[in-house]
Amino acid sequence: MKQQFISFMILFVIGSVSSSNLFATGDLQRGKEKYKVCVACHGDNGEGIKHANAPRISGQQSWYIKRQLINFMQGIRGNHPEDITGMQMRTMAMTLYTDKDIEDILSYIGTLDGRAKHSGINGDIESGKSAYSVCITCHGANGEGNTALNSPKIAGLPDWYVERQLHNFKKGIRGVHPKDIYGQQMRPMAMALASNQAIRDVTAYVSTLKGVSKAKPAGVKSSNVAAVVTSPVSEPLYAPCASCHGSDGEGNQKLGAPRLAGQPGWYIERQLRNWRDGIRGTHSEDIYGMQMRPMAMTLVKDADLRRVVKFITTLRGAPSEPTIQGDTDAGKIAYATCTACHGAQGEGNRALNSPKIAGLPDWYIARQLKSFKKGIRGTHEKDIYGQQMRPMAQSLPHDEAINNVAAYVATFTEKLVAVTEKTPEPASTETTAVSLPGSAGNGKALYAVCVSCHGTNGAGNKALNAPRIAGQQAWYVKRQLAAFKSGMRGTHSEDIYGRTMRPMAMTILCRGQFLKPLFKEMLMQGKLLTRFVCHVMDQMEKATKT
Repeated sequence: MKQQFISFMILFVIGSVSSSNLFATGDLQRGKEKYKVCVACHGDNGEGIKHANAPRISGQQSWYIKRQLINFMQGIRGNHPEDITGMQMRTMAMTLYTDKDIEDILSYIGTLDGRAKHSGINGDIESGKSAYSVCITCHGANGEGNTALNSPKIAGLPDWYVERQLHNFKKGIRGVHPKDIYGQQMRPMAMALASNQAIRDVTAYVSTLKGVSKAKPAGVKSSNVAAVVTSPVSEPLYAPCASCHGSDGEGNQKLGAPRLAGQPGWYIERQLRNWRDGIRGTHSEDIYGMQMRPMAMTLVKDADLRRVVKFITTLRGAPSEPTIQGDTDAGKIAYATCTACHGAQGEGNRALNSPKIAGLPDWYIARQLKSFKKGIRGTHEKDIYGQQMRPMAQSLPHDEAINNVAAYVATFTEKLVAVTEKTPEPASTETTAVSLPGSAGNGKALYAVCVSCHGTNGAGNKALNAPRIAGQQAWYVKRQLAAFKSGMRGTHSEDIYGRTMRPMAMTILCRGQFLKPLFKEMLMQGKLLTRFVCHVMDQMEKATKT
């Protein structure tokens, strides 16, 4: 019985390549002795046995087997209550006391050449081939795997095992541990398979793969695969990104990966930090964000993160062709609200923390607007700028309106700026609020955000439900801004316009010296700035300081 349990040591290790040079250099004889307890389940030649729930392990790369053994030993795998065989595996893996034990058994497994037997899962191979196009960038066109992307070979695995692992990833039995970064990458891929039949289809197609690389020389495009790495990537840290976003940052709609080329470095850095810190990519419906987050989490060091960002700013991949048929005239009207932050031609405005949107693919614009509207994005308490964006997206009443805006944005002509040599380091990893020293000039700069709704002269706009603020008493304006910022106002689920206003107020620090110039600007627009009001504001500032 003990021997059968110990044989689960390699239970979930995926593999079927026979490249011996990929294996560790341990003691073959000691490894052979240790493998004797594995034979009952995995077979003499590592071919695997279905009734023992033991997959084929012959030929798998040592780095992957070793990683899985360590994951089991550390409880990263095999701790889910529904993962029965995984829990058995965890106990057995813990009997490997030293790194030498692991190296020896890996060395022996590398000499095995057993072949797995398929159970004949009934799936539509053509449908599976279509669905597998998303898997190609990591696992390879023929399931050969990719060490650089930490993706194991899956060709040659028994079909019943592939099916089971896809179900485990989809159900959250596997790939949910916070330290299982690569499992977290795999889980949303499995979740994209909508039904059990879809899983069977992919499994049936994978069972036809031979594991021989179809890779072409660098720079040669292939019409048979969805991978977008068409030329060598000079920055190693960007290599994993290139598999989805392209070697020149051009993006790939099939993989849901937007164009990165031309996007300002400060915005890319902020989003990478948001993903890394869990501000973005944690919503259960954010499939693509969940894919992106573990990628960002590999950039543990800030220096590495900034290095990737610097490299991305050098990319010049061309924008994609429009895909959405929308009413650009209607989109132009709806976009009027967006102009104050994103610019008339989508050029963005760093002072307002608004990214450039010109050059982004229309399908990505539409997806993000829907995500903001549904609360998939822009609801995290630390995502201040996302909270600003969400009510804007909520003002678009239906998908048609969203498509119209996306279609209009697609008409913008992108202006590429010169690549900066230095990406400034932020003061902290959290999103910071806008703060400017008190002066009339700075007040006017702060008011730029308010113009799109309240008007250049503070007259208000009924169509946008924005009241007149010109001439309003400073004490009242201050009190309301403070109420919005603290959450006393603008947090009720039915207060649509209050929720629009709250994130705007949150970008202004509630201190007299910062609010004073803003009040002055509002009052001056109405030509009602008096000595009395100035006196009141001065008293308010003194009270704030005390």
